[in-house]
Amino acid sequence: MLAVLPSDWDCLVPDGLTVHRRGCPEGSLEAVRTALAGGEKLFLICVEGAAAHPGWMVATDHIALFGGSPLTGPNRDDLGPRFPSLMDLYLSPDGPWEKGVVGRMPDWRLATPAELALLRVGGMVSEGVDEAEVAGHGGGKVMLLVRCHGWDQPNLTMPDINAAAESADAAFNSRFTRGGEEQ
Repeated sequence: MLAVLPSDWDCLVPDGLTVHRRGCPEGSLEAVRTALAGGEKLFLICVEGAAAHPGWMVATDHIALFGGSPLTGPNRDDLGPRFPSLMDLYLSPDGPWEKGVVGRMPDWRLATPAELALLRVGGMVSEGVDEAEVAGHGGGKVMLLVRCHGWDQPNLTMPDINAAAESADAAFNSRFTRGGEEQ
């Protein structure tokens, strides 16, 4: 499993978990591509976001109306088909988090309650969706974990990365082979 974490998260990371600390978006995309090329099919992607209330959320799907997609331009045939299906991209295991659809926008810190209501999403994010799309392009499955900040109250807690990784691994192993094929 590859975990992509914000560079400023000061959380315990379990031994044996491959971690990429997000610095620039292209670096995270390349880390996902490299992991896919090495046969990895499971990804834990952690991001910051906005929601009606502070807490934690696991994405069940995403809406990306703003900005481009990392899948535009020349196709990476070594990773997958030109127009991959992103159905069932997200793993959303039960845990100490809510589940919901995330909306991607250029800067989640500028999101408003009206945008959340208009899109009917549980949270707004700026990162993570691109990495998830690249993982999906290569046949990977993603647990997208969002630290949601409320409109007037930040979420200052750190996630239990070990519990999230175990939940993602259990959800993956219950549905897919290590090659990513559905059982």
